[in-house]
Amino acid sequence: MGSERNAGLGRRIVLALWLALPLGACAAGRGEAWQRPQGTVRLVVLHTNDIHGQVLPRKATWLDRNSPPQIGGLPRVAGYVNAVRRELAGSGTELLVLDGGDWYQGTPEGGLERGLPFVEALAAIDFDALAVGNHEFDHSIANLRKLLAVTEGRAVCANLRVPSSGERVPWLEPWRIVERGGLRIALVGLITPETPSISHPETRALTFVDPSLELATAKRELAGRCDLILPVAHMGVEEALAAARAHPDLPLFITGHSHTYLAEGKRDGAGLVVQTGAKASAVGRVELEIDGPSATVTSIRSTLVDLLAEPARQDRDADVERRCAELVQRAEVDMQREVGELAAPLKAGRGPFSTSAGNFVADLVRERMGAAIGLHNRGGTRAEIDAGPVTVREVFEMLPFDNDLVLLEVLGIDLETVVRGAIEGRVHSGLDYSGLRVFVRSRNEDGSTRLELARIEVDGAPLDPRQSYTVAMNSFLAGGGDGFREFARSRKLAQDPILLRELAEAAFVRGGRLDPPFEARIVEEFSP
Repeated sequence: MGSERNAGLGRRIVLALWLALPLGACAAGRGEAWQRPQGTVRLVVLHTNDIHGQVLPRKATWLDRNSPPQIGGLPRVAGYVNAVRRELAGSGTELLVLDGGDWYQGTPEGGLERGLPFVEALAAIDFDALAVGNHEFDHSIANLRKLLAVTEGRAVCANLRVPSSGERVPWLEPWRIVERGGLRIALVGLITPETPSISHPETRALTFVDPSLELATAKRELAGRCDLILPVAHMGVEEALAAARAHPDLPLFITGHSHTYLAEGKRDGAGLVVQTGAKASAVGRVELEIDGPSATVTSIRSTLVDLLAEPARQDRDADVERRCAELVQRAEVDMQREVGELAAPLKAGRGPFSTSAGNFVADLVRERMGAAIGLHNRGGTRAEIDAGPVTVREVFEMLPFDNDLVLLEVLGIDLETVVRGAIEGRVHSGLDYSGLRVFVRSRNEDGSTRLELARIEVDGAPLDPRQSYTVAMNSFLAGGGDGFREFARSRKLAQDPILLRELAEAAFVRGGRLDPPFEARIVEEFSP
């Protein structure tokens, strides 16, 4: 409740400022004298997002399921950036290199020392600005501040404030102002306000201001200091489109978080929203033509470049490659060890119905904690595992987060609220279940079909709203992650320090050849 009051206070403060401010151009009428350039300024913006510690290329199964090519990895990102720098050298076209956040969390290499050496490798690419993502908070604010030091002031976030004062946090720059072709460009950082529900509990002591409102404040503060504002934002496409509609004078939004592959960007009657998918598989390239005297974008075109080839010799970045090779060597000691075998693939997904990977994990946590019910959030499953031999690396990449196990006592009425939110789409991520079956029905709403909760069974009996149930889950969920605040209010019975991936690895070692649990635990009922 305290964090909600603080968030409301922050919104009211910024809303009052916003209502009092003109939403004019960035360089509206005051500040030091500045002569804008004559003629046209040509600018190329390269952008990445949600790299998630991806050092090595990975299989592009979405391109060819049977014979997937190898795609991406940080050295290929660095090589492409160098290739464009070489291409533009002497041409008169300017360059910006930007990142939309979620830098390190998600691979064995990225997780070393809580991300520090990977972020050092990332920073070696010489980005002009990097948005802070929600996963940058995963190991506490103190750890984030260590990562920020590595970026040397290039990490930016404007909408993160201290509730008691309403001021921005003092340890993070809100923006960077760079000069390109005679134009001053403000690279304004933003982060999704849902961060407190999906990251470290310490984030709930901060105010994450609505990005549209914060942009209005930033415009006032930047008036006379720049000619153009470009948001560099760790927020999903729909959030970014809403901000773009609120600020139609801003031509381009660099985004992340939703892992959306926008081949040509997306707009909704306003600025262009761009995003590259995830895991360093592609680099976005936006080409702009800007009228110098008015600082108005007259032409904009966005493409994505899939990183399917190794860089040419002259474009390879020796420093980045050396750092990445060291990370691989450190992480590889145990990663190739086979721990077991799968008779069929462990499939993930965020659709409405059961996944075999989610069933597998929910079963494991329920058994380990001796609970009536086991739960697993689908956002915690970050990769699938093919049938056949299974390595430590594959288990790590499926369950990369440092979450241990918690046993809670949960009232049936709260459990029903949680399940309803997961089914009806009011929270960040869906759930998979063990010991519990969920029955749903479809309904038409605004011309589209949606699912709604019909009933819940626990061990074959109807859920009793007045009864308490023992429920096992990971520590992220137990802390109210993914918006399931009911768990944060529930009584904790026990905590087991074993990590999810360690639990899964032990299951493979113990079981040898495993058959994934494919049964439907979310079942659609049809009207007669």
